[in-house]
Amino acid sequence: MDDGDNKRKKNMMEDDMFSYGGGGNRKKSKKIEKPPQISKDIPANIKNIDLDWCNVEGVMREVIDQGDRRVCWTIPPTRSLSARLVIDKRFLPPVCLSALHLLVGLIDKVDSTGGLNNLEHLRKFMIDHGTVSEEECGCPQLALKMKNDASKSDPVLCTEKGKSMHNRTFKVEDLIILDKVDEGKLIQLVTKGPVAVSIDVHRKFSKFKGDGIYEGPKKGSRKQDQHMLLVYGYGTKLPEGIHFWRTQNSAGTKWGNNGYGKIIRKISRPAGEPSLFTCILYPALLDLYEGEIEDA
Repeated sequence: MDDGDNKRKKNMMEDDMFSYGGGGNRKKSKKIEKPPQISKDIPANIKNIDLDWCNVEGVMREVIDQGDRRVCWTIPPTRSLSARLVIDKRFLPPVCLSALHLLVGLIDKVDSTGGLNNLEHLRKFMIDHGTVSEEECGCPQLALKMKNDASKSDPVLCTEKGKSMHNRTFKVEDLIILDKVDEGKLIQLVTKGPVAVSIDVHRKFSKFKGDGIYEGPKKGSRKQDQHMLLVYGYGTKLPEGIHFWRTQNSAGTKWGNNGYGKIIRKISRPAGEPSLFTCILYPALLDLYEGEIEDA
């Protein structure tokens, strides 16, 4: 074998060592085996490079399907509040707060499909009235059907029609709405508990399935709607190093991976591209809730 053959053989061996194709007994690049580094969007005071609130018992609830009703705005905010009450050890799990209570409470503010255009209405309602537990909520399940039936009057909140009965309410000191999305701020918030976010809906999002990462709509695709999700963590896909959010949707278990989906973080998008999230909502808790654990 001449020197040229030896050189070609050496180059082929080096190519095998750094191949991403895989197969056989090829050695993997040492770069692939490096642990993930803290990405630049994680604030200096946050040491967790991977967070998943599903791993903490009692924080997350089961996936639901809102169907064709545009009531997503009722679900992540109540689940975010439920989670915080458990995480902060104010109540023992499960804490199941009623999303239906919000729909009925704001029935005069929503359209015929249940959509709410102004989140300030939700903020005011959560401060002034709050929600109740699902077990105690007596609001009609067919609230939207009643609203759209001219022969029927609008549904009434269970806390109003049963004033002689005592319903424990769960209000907030404030429901903070951030229209300018700072993903570093969102990471800080998520370390304290799941957070509600909004996202523009395109066909690619609606049809998203599997355990991959949703990286945004195709260029030029038409926006279909706005939607609200629950962000319950974040992580990094290796070896590619793609940073993502962990989210729970309310579109049933056929969306994403059994109703959960990974959404790319801004830091892993092309330079100059914004966050895929358009709004952040999170509760500021009251100092005291009726029935909370003593000495919490």
